[in-house]
Amino acid sequence: MTPWPAWTAAALASALLAAGVLVNRRIVGWLPDDVPGPGRKQHGRPIPLAGVLLTPPLALWMLRDPFWPGDRLGVGAVALAALVGWLDDRRKAHGSGFDWRHKAVGLLAVAGLAAASVCNPAQAPGHWLLFAGFTFVFLNALNFLDNQNGVAVALAAVTLIAAGGGGRDGFLRNDWPAAAAATALAFLPWNWPRARLFLGDAGAYALGAAAAIAVCGGLHHGPSRLWLAAVPLADFAQVVAVRLWLGLPPWVGDRRHLTHLALRCGAPAWALAPLFAAAAWGLAHLA
Repeated sequence: MTPWPAWTAAALASALLAAGVLVNRRIVGWLPDDVPGPGRKQHGRPIPLAGVLLTPPLALWMLRDPFWPGDRLGVGAVALAALVGWLDDRRKAHGSGFDWRHKAVGLLAVAGLAAASVCNPAQAPGHWLLFAGFTFVFLNALNFLDNQNGVAVALAAVTLIAAGGGGRDGFLRNDWPAAAAATALAFLPWNWPRARLFLGDAGAYALGAAAAIAVCGGLHHGPSRLWLAAVPLADFAQVVAVRLWLGLPPWVGDRRHLTHLALRCGAPAWALAPLFAAAAWGLAHLA
């Protein structure tokens, strides 16, 4: 089957985003909003959470052009990740999100499916557990960094481009990791430098699941592949360690992320996405 060009995934994502926003504004407000608030939520008006609209391109290209033997399980992982995030986004819009235990169960199921898409748990249970653990952490790590415009989207795109490049020749390839990266980049103009849309948990988890699968597909060859995810993992490790040290729940958000540290050091907000993407790209070359 001839693969579809990666840019067509970006075109579909752009069309879905434009149509979804138009319906949300003019017909029925179906997208949950992230409303302003004290502390972390410093935007001046409600911003729609539209990352769920990236799910169809991700799923279609994974089904159309399998990159790993179990990619159909990967489609299930991406779809379930988007569903868990969507339910959480909807509940947050009404005042309270998912109970953290329910969300954890959902994300563990996503991690298990994602790991099974690249590793048969019956044949290599140890590898499967490692891949599932990495996926669970990476899903949360990418979502943690969805706190400044464009950062999570740019990191997801860089990870997918770098991870897919290990399996096929060329920088822009006609396979689903390249198409998933193009899908992420299609969201970037809506989210950076000025945010008109946010990813929300649905978008961050869906992109995170796709990127984790692409990374895990090469972990059989050694742990150096983890450099592809070094920036989100470093932020996750330091912020969770600080919260535990201070006696705070690890899942409660704050302003202690690497992005916030960069802001305190004088970096302008618009520069964070390109700076973090460049750091991720440089570290990815170590793999």
